[in-house]
Amino acid sequence: MIVNFRKYRSLWVLLLCCYSAVAFGQPLPAADIPVTVGGVLLKNPWAGGLNCPQPSAVDLNNDGLQDLYIFDRVGDVHLTFINQGTPGHPDFVLAPEYALNFPVIHNWCLLRDYDGDGIQDIFSYSDQAFDAVMVYKGHYQAGKLAFTRFHFQGPADVIYIPGPTQLYVSTIDYPAVDDLDCDGDLDILTFNVAGGIIELYTNRSVEMGYGRDSLIYKLAEGCWGGIYESGLQVEVTLSPVMGECADHFWDPDDTPLQFRHSGSTLVTFDGDGDGDKELMLGDLSFSNLNYLVNGGNCQKAWITDQNALFPNTAQLAEIPLFPAAFYLDVTGDGKRDLLAAPNNKLGSIDQNCFWLYQNTGQDNAPAFSLQQKNWLVDGMIDLGTGARPVFVDVDADGLPDLVAGNYSIYAPFGAKDPRVFYFRNTGTASQPAFTLTNSDFMGMNAFSASSFAFTPCFGDLDGDGDLDALVGEQFGHLFFVENTAGPGQPMAFKPAVYDYKGINVGQASVPQIIDLNRDGLPDLLVGERNGNINYFQNTGTAQNPEFNPDPESAPNNFFLGQVDTRIMGYTTGYSAPWVQEVNGQYRLFTGTEVGRIESYSNIDGNLGGVFTTDTETYGQIAAGERTQVTLADINNDGKLEIAVGNFRGGITIYETDLDGPPVGTVQPHDRPQLVELFPNPTAGDFFLRRLSADPAPLELRIFDGTGRLAEARTVPFPDQTLRIGTADLANGVYWVEVRQGAILQVARVVLLKAD
Repeated sequence: MIVNFRKYRSLWVLLLCCYSAVAFGQPLPAADIPVTVGGVLLKNPWAGGLNCPQPSAVDLNNDGLQDLYIFDRVGDVHLTFINQGTPGHPDFVLAPEYALNFPVIHNWCLLRDYDGDGIQDIFSYSDQAFDAVMVYKGHYQAGKLAFTRFHFQGPADVIYIPGPTQLYVSTIDYPAVDDLDCDGDLDILTFNVAGGIIELYTNRSVEMGYGRDSLIYKLAEGCWGGIYESGLQVEVTLSPVMGECADHFWDPDDTPLQFRHSGSTLVTFDGDGDGDKELMLGDLSFSNLNYLVNGGNCQKAWITDQNALFPNTAQLAEIPLFPAAFYLDVTGDGKRDLLAAPNNKLGSIDQNCFWLYQNTGQDNAPAFSLQQKNWLVDGMIDLGTGARPVFVDVDADGLPDLVAGNYSIYAPFGAKDPRVFYFRNTGTASQPAFTLTNSDFMGMNAFSASSFAFTPCFGDLDGDGDLDALVGEQFGHLFFVENTAGPGQPMAFKPAVYDYKGINVGQASVPQIIDLNRDGLPDLLVGERNGNINYFQNTGTAQNPEFNPDPESAPNNFFLGQVDTRIMGYTTGYSAPWVQEVNGQYRLFTGTEVGRIESYSNIDGNLGGVFTTDTETYGQIAAGERTQVTLADINNDGKLEIAVGNFRGGITIYETDLDGPPVGTVQPHDRPQLVELFPNPTAGDFFLRRLSADPAPLELRIFDGTGRLAEARTVPFPDQTLRIGTADLANGVYWVEVRQGAILQVARVVLLKAD
């Protein structure tokens, strides 16, 4: 967003602006591009990864099959998966269009059917300035699940209890919403505001004669189950007497109350078939789940036994740090399974983060067997935590490959495991497909002891005709990685060198190499944690670039375009700029801390002025927090695709209506041209004129718009001009591939023959 005041580095202020949730235009369609990892074709490659998933079973499209909804608290993201299997054999496939009907939610969310109409409703953390619970009622709209806010009596639309005060659930807790007193409506278990003690709030709707269509809560038990959680050990303190609270060395008459509770997760289910509910508890201080046995009844819970080595030492549910458990049927056998995941947004496992324990017993007397630790995640591109994608032709075959850096993969004891990944494009010019080829591209992991949060970009920084790499990192510096391959050859890198040109933007540098002032020299844009964008102008030559490392010294500009990606209430913005030429004019897209993609124009000739805000919510993209973007025409349809990385470690790709490079140009544009193609568009035959002086023959292939090979031939030297007949070709778009050795030129031809 644009701000009209100078941003001083020594004094951070909140932005005097509003975070608008109003989208600009229609949502962008997701691109469907296959990805292979380890020889396996990923089922949902562009789902965006998972870090702290909170799953719920739901029928999203009203077809009678249970689909899957996931809320990930890292980025507050809604993920919707349609069940494309059959009864008893679920097959969950990403369907992001169903997520558009979900409201804005933060911190935690679970779906439960409170009114018994067979449609899931939402219980979630409130949108108020205090800890509370809000509810949305579900209904179907044009065949898709949609929601309407449930209105409560009180100053805000949240659940109240007599007092009146709100029903308290903290930002980091995960409550249980279940029928605890066995009367048919949904009650709520949550830790009290001081922590240590669990409170039961029962819904009085049925007792008061309203059926299940109302939500009327009161505090029924101030110490549910009689237990006390100290936070000092995995086991809870049990009460020896039913109806009494465990002795936790606190006199309720003493004031003030000591607050010690820092976070817990709850899930309830009937674990022994006796009708009342047992409890699975996770705590911020520990890695284990604790299974608590209810020896009481529906009217009075009493925890009489516990198992902190659940389900057994051989299959221990141990998730560092702060585990959460979920009880739902994802295997399709009619018995709810156990899923476990981290609830800590940073510093927990991030790839093996979704543990599936299949229920091999009964639904009301389960037995759990560990199946895998990366359920669903194994079908996604998931780089751990953080992802910065960029398209570049690594192997010089003329096809754009995908390179992506990450923040880190989880490592114990606070260690970091940052990497740059290389996905080779193994498809065709019109039908890209990516295969993970290198999980430590350019050898960047060698710096993991001192640096992380790698953000790569590519450009020719030494004027030798090939593309070098710059890699941003957590502490604001840049790595320079020189490509010594030469023009048109597969990339070959020297070891990375730290602290390129002495540039340091503070924290979380995100670079792009681009000739922003159009003087023929590559300049640098660098985003940063504070939310501004730094412009470093190249004052040297193509072969010997020079950059003043001081972003506030002219001709540099530390506040380029007066773009600031912070929003109200945030002191950081994590700008991640990408400038793209669209219809001959530069346009700036930038990722942000809150996840939206901002877009700006009025850049050319205005590097010292204020850029024009096109939209702060480009394409209604909601991929998660700390987004990082790149654009390219990766399928040669003349339109750009936008790839968005997020802090969950995943990547999403969307199709746009933005025009890509002009018809007939080389893809990518920095490769040497082998031929000139004309006329284009054509009403009949077209011609290829050889531009290369290399006497080696040219290999020619022509594909139609579906990827079908229409013609293939070899063009020997010294043929300079070749006529391509179109008598047997129908009108449409064709792709012409011309290869000479390692150099590949791809051109788009439009055939419009007269009727």
